[in-house]
Amino acid sequence: MKLDILLNGIEYHLQQGSPENCEITGLCEDSRKIKCGNLFFCRTGTHTSGEYLGLFFLDLVANGAAAVICEKYDEDSRRILSSQKDICVIETDVSAQTQARLASNFYDFSKEKLLLIGVTGTKGKTTVCAMLQKLFLDNHMLCATVGTNGFFLKDRVTKSSHTTPELFELYGFIAEAVKAGCTHFIAEVSSLSVKQGRIAGLTFDLGIFTNIYPDHIGGNEHASFLEYAYWKKRFFKNCKKVLLNRDDPFSFEIAADKNGVCSWYSASVCADGYASEIEKDVEIDGLYQHFLWHWQKMPARSISLKLPGLCNVSNAAAALSAFCLLTSDEQYDSYQLDFSTFSVRGRFEMVGHFQGGTIMIDYAHNEVSLKNLLESLRAYHPNRILCMFGCGGNRSAVRRSAMGRVSSELADLTIITQDNSRDEPFEQILADILLGVTGDYVVIRDRKEAIGYCMSQMRPGDLLVLVGKGHEDTQEIAGKVEAFSERDIVESIEKTKKGKVSK
Repeated sequence: MKLDILLNGIEYHLQQGSPENCEITGLCEDSRKIKCGNLFFCRTGTHTSGEYLGLFFLDLVANGAAAVICEKYDEDSRRILSSQKDICVIETDVSAQTQARLASNFYDFSKEKLLLIGVTGTKGKTTVCAMLQKLFLDNHMLCATVGTNGFFLKDRVTKSSHTTPELFELYGFIAEAVKAGCTHFIAEVSSLSVKQGRIAGLTFDLGIFTNIYPDHIGGNEHASFLEYAYWKKRFFKNCKKVLLNRDDPFSFEIAADKNGVCSWYSASVCADGYASEIEKDVEIDGLYQHFLWHWQKMPARSISLKLPGLCNVSNAAAALSAFCLLTSDEQYDSYQLDFSTFSVRGRFEMVGHFQGGTIMIDYAHNEVSLKNLLESLRAYHPNRILCMFGCGGNRSAVRRSAMGRVSSELADLTIITQDNSRDEPFEQILADILLGVTGDYVVIRDRKEAIGYCMSQMRPGDLLVLVGKGHEDTQEIAGKVEAFSERDIVESIEKTKKGKVSK
């Protein structure tokens, strides 16, 4: 696409080059990811200022950028880029709205036949999205999702930059879904993505709220819980319809902003969609729950769920309610509503059996999610619960002592290890965790060694939960990212043990 066409509807000042002769092959807002022919949108980020192009000069030239959009083309930038006559330089407002207009012009997709669904909340976003996608696919409706675990379209999985991708990336995924013939697109929507304008220009046909707890506060996240809650609520201004969790009091604040025109779901009380008669069941391949599903005046349906915990009944209720809202009541009896084989990578995920016990992986990374996890597992009456966890660096320090306290209270043995410490010293993270720890605990800095120790301590009937990394297959320490798969480590130890036994 020619740059002059891409700039349609945007007021700008041409500082260098010829837009009508400049061919744009892609859009980019991360200078490290520029490809030949790309337009680079120079927007202020978390760690960099969008005002000074000189910061990105080497990336622009080395990677073959065709054009640059910036807010301020000062003399220093002019001096640096004037030697690169082939690069068009456009000066304009670098707001999220401008970025959204560029994305709309570039991808030029029609969303008329695509329903856009957004899921927000502190916990449950990934699970609700995956559950809802399964319901659509099981009933022959092509659906794509994007979130923490990546972009899912048909049999392809693509990693994304964030829980909610950067704006250009998100628009690109939506365009792919439209091209593939999808009828539905489901996105996890984080509060930070709303704050940073990553969903600018998009109107959601349905917005789903799961819950809210104090999290993502401090550092490069939110300044306070009030700010966090504000941006959660702000998302629903972009939604035509709203589906709210009746079990979370914050839902009523959202409903007030929408003048009460909302639909409701619940795992405990009557609502538009709700669960009742919840029963727990332990089988060799997992921990199950069974419940009756009620949707408005339709006949109740029996649901089997291969995930433990009331939180997952709530997630299922959210997905089922959303599906029912967006489909036909006339076909309700014929729809497949089945979660008996459902699982989400890194969420209550069973990854092995060892010495008569069971090993699970979960992404829990704050007090509430860890409490839900351990209480859910305790309800199945294991012999012991062994909980191994760490906390991420350069993230909220508030959650650390709270997670230490929860593990001490609800697990029989706490093993503290390293998570993604990033640029923060492990010693500081550990000190914060230990402020909340009581009772027996073990500290093993190396996460692989910690997993080996935990498995060596297992007894028949034990549950070992490896907490914090979930779906991740890398570990970041001191700014260095390396491959790290907890599943592979568990499997390797299992094989080693079997080999020794066979001898």
